[in-house]
Amino acid sequence: MMIRGRRDLKRTWSLLSEPLYKGDNTIKLMHSPSEMGWNVGDRIGISPTDNQAVGWGQDVYITDINKGVITINTPIKSEHRADFEVGNLQYVAGASPALISAEVINLSRNIIITGDDFEEIACDPSLPEAVDGEQTSVKGCRCASFRTTCTVGLHTMHKFGGGDDGITRIENVRVEKCGQRGVEGKYCMHFHKMDDCPNCVFKGNAIENSQQRGIIIHSTHNTLVEDNVLYNVRGANIYLEDGNEMWNTLKYNVAICPFPFRDTTYHGCTVSGTSNRVADTADNQSGFFSRAGSNNFIGNRASNHFNGMFLQEGGRGRGDESYDKVCESASRLGRFDGNTWHSNGRFGTYTLGFNYPKVTDQSIANNGYNTNMEQCKPFDSYGNTQGSSSAFVNHVDYGNGFVGHYSGGDLQHYGHQSIDNDSLIYWKETKTFANGCGSHLINGYYKKGTMALPDQATFIIDNVVIGDDTRMEANHHCNVGTTGVLCMPTYILHKVKWENNYSKGNRGPLMYFQKQSFQETHNNNQNHGGIFTLSPDDASIILDGGTVEGSVFPRGFISLVSDKFPYLLGLPNNLCIDTSTQENGILYDNGIMCKTELRALKVYSRGLSSYTAPRLKVEIWYDSSGKFDGSPAASQLIGFHQIGPDGSSKKQGYSVPVIIGKKHSYRISLTSGDLPNDWVIEFSDPVIGNRWIKDELYLDVAGRNCNGLITSSHDRKYIWGGDIVGGYLDDKAWFNHGACVGSGQQPPDESSIDCSIIVDTNNNDDNNNNSRKNLADQGVVEATSCPKKCLGECNSNSYCDCGLEMCECKAGYTGSNCGIDLCSDANCGEHGSCSARYLGGGMPVTNKACVCENTWLGERCDKNRDKLNRKVLRKRLGIKAPTRSSTPSLISIPSPTNRPKNDSNCGFSSCTDTILGSYADGYSCGSRIEWLQTAAGYNEFDSCRKVSEEFPDICTCTCDEESDYVMFNNGKGITKDECLNAALEVGRVMPNLFRSVLKVGDLEFYTMWLLHLE
Repeated sequence: MMIRGRRDLKRTWSLLSEPLYKGDNTIKLMHSPSEMGWNVGDRIGISPTDNQAVGWGQDVYITDINKGVITINTPIKSEHRADFEVGNLQYVAGASPALISAEVINLSRNIIITGDDFEEIACDPSLPEAVDGEQTSVKGCRCASFRTTCTVGLHTMHKFGGGDDGITRIENVRVEKCGQRGVEGKYCMHFHKMDDCPNCVFKGNAIENSQQRGIIIHSTHNTLVEDNVLYNVRGANIYLEDGNEMWNTLKYNVAICPFPFRDTTYHGCTVSGTSNRVADTADNQSGFFSRAGSNNFIGNRASNHFNGMFLQEGGRGRGDESYDKVCESASRLGRFDGNTWHSNGRFGTYTLGFNYPKVTDQSIANNGYNTNMEQCKPFDSYGNTQGSSSAFVNHVDYGNGFVGHYSGGDLQHYGHQSIDNDSLIYWKETKTFANGCGSHLINGYYKKGTMALPDQATFIIDNVVIGDDTRMEANHHCNVGTTGVLCMPTYILHKVKWENNYSKGNRGPLMYFQKQSFQETHNNNQNHGGIFTLSPDDASIILDGGTVEGSVFPRGFISLVSDKFPYLLGLPNNLCIDTSTQENGILYDNGIMCKTELRALKVYSRGLSSYTAPRLKVEIWYDSSGKFDGSPAASQLIGFHQIGPDGSSKKQGYSVPVIIGKKHSYRISLTSGDLPNDWVIEFSDPVIGNRWIKDELYLDVAGRNCNGLITSSHDRKYIWGGDIVGGYLDDKAWFNHGACVGSGQQPPDESSIDCSIIVDTNNNDDNNNNSRKNLADQGVVEATSCPKKCLGECNSNSYCDCGLEMCECKAGYTGSNCGIDLCSDANCGEHGSCSARYLGGGMPVTNKACVCENTWLGERCDKNRDKLNRKVLRKRLGIKAPTRSSTPSLISIPSPTNRPKNDSNCGFSSCTDTILGSYADGYSCGSRIEWLQTAAGYNEFDSCRKVSEEFPDICTCTCDEESDYVMFNNGKGITKDECLNAALEVGRVMPNLFRSVLKVGDLEFYTMWLLHLE
């Protein structure tokens, strides 16, 4: 079956190039409306961009198109964003930008599949149930505990077929008034059990006003769903149904919910009474929903839903045909590349359940079923963890509640830009990568929110930029219910750049630890664990007396733990300090900061109860090189910890941060005596030795012979595989595995992996090794492809699709042999990033083709804003440019004639020596200002301003509202009128940058903007 509209829309959607405000009646897009094929009379929909599903979309008609500007019939009712950021370009060559901009979709087509208005029909209790427990029927409206009527519109479906038996191609068509709420299998567009169908296509369609989902792929493989737009579709907009679907490609689709989630009339895009309350109702309604991970999601966008993208693995397949035949949690992750999920009420990127992809025999030839279920297990027959390292590449999440996973491992976020989400990353449990080298977060940008980090693994944050108003939370969700294990993960910060001004708002720590117990039956919890530490490479720079660019720690410091490990404070030479005694200790949650690397030492116990469990005694002999002579330098008793039912939980034991290296010696024992021989001990992580140099520790265990030195490469078989069933401390682990085993027969260390040569292409054929081009990319996991399945080698602009077994163009490339680069016309300079990469189609971007770094402007991002602004200000104020011999300054401005004669501090006359000497909460204003400059990297102006904001009645070291002057960093001043006129001049030459501010004439904005040109 083939249905194709004649109207040639080169693009079905674009993004705003400039923001929309209430009352506007013109729209500017990133693509030319005329070249896209849009016409006067077309109906278009605009997505909400308010945070967390509180916004309204709007549909309007085009009344005129003139020089790329669209005029609409109805004024805009609310604001729609058009912001563009590329926060990590300075450190990641070719970094993709975050297009924080409203989608505008074209809903008009010349072929319309429509019907009568929806009809409400009564249920029939005699109808057979389609899938046990779901209480729906394919025969009609079946009565259920939650359904007495069904809402019925039209539906379309292609059943069975596939291959040579029949295909469906529906393109450029509008489908409306569709879906039958409560009737199984009746949707707007539906591939139904078509097996392998590489010629099945839904492309360029508009789906609107549905009562039960939009596009459904059901037990079908290798289809293409591209460039479709969905608006006012209730339930999951695009839905993969049974968990066995493989290698379908969903790319450049846009799903918009135009209603606020909590609106009492519309309730967002939720709908009750369907077969899947998780995907459709207020439980977890989603723009994109899938039970199957092995599918490709490229360049899609979802706005204003409850969830943007929801991958719900964890089951064993759905329905009579698929149940118990699919290892959903073990499914290899498909190619997830360049998707944007925004303004959703709960999650943007979201995986629920236990997502631990593995190399299995699941295949299209077997209808997406698994045969060898042993491959789905967390451990192989030798006790090694099984996994297939996978990546979410260049995702953008903004304006959501959360972003991330529950329990998931072998999952990397590469190039992730997470901005203005409550939780920029939300992760409960994870594991070290199966390839032995992968970083969990790499080459990303995180701004405005909390990074809620998981338990259990050595979690590597690699070459990531931390933007404003961002904080890291250790042990997120550890100790809540049954989540977490011993609550002592290690967070390795490798080349992490903190550009965070969060502390300036006096709103709490940059990093913090757990302090509250959530267990109901006992209170034996040590969830205050977690170690933040620089990577071995960065730590070595500090230990050699150098500095690490953008380090979160003050000069000379390397690690941070909570205040619950005071034994570290008893070590000589002030190796560790109590930050609660330091100014701004709150930035570090008043924890303990050390000038050395720390790692986790874990002891897994079993059979203990909170009422009778002994404590673990930890002793350290400082600078003893393996000897235990005399008294220890420090010691501490560590409390028993467990998660889950008291006395029967497998998640129990002890954990403590320890200093690595051969210089010091540790001894552990119980207050009741020796450690039982079955308990398992774990130290550090093999990835440390694979990526850098393996950790070493002199350890003596009461009742065991450890032979002195243990390393991070020690045996770890059967300890942690991540999965809920059998993934934690298999029975074979007790007595025989870990470090310093109780049986006395220590297994050999794990084989080391050279991360400088391994390349995990996630091709899932094997863990093939190839020479790595860039040693700086040792932690990278590439987007999924299967290069061995394509005849010949795909060129650099393409990848081998795992299902089609053909070379497909990478995002941003098109044409014969993928020879057309959509970014070539943009020709962005080195300070700009191409915006076209993940917008699909074959058209270049005409507005905002390049997204510039913060201080750069111009179509190619080749004009330095600082230089331009200085030139404009000098011209406006009649000031000559400084000569080469002049001392450079921010802005060279002469003092006003009526400036006070006496010198001033901080550039403000109000900031007298008396003020600087005044004490505020135990410290003088002057000492607080000086500390911010020396320890926290503030400039003079910002340090004065911060202290003044914290103690406005004592430290008045900034200009007030009645001052006649605006002071600059060089201590010079101009009047407010002069400042405003100068700023207005800058606004005139850069109207887009100042559009919102010009409307309200915000003097403070101009002033602060001018003050932060450096």
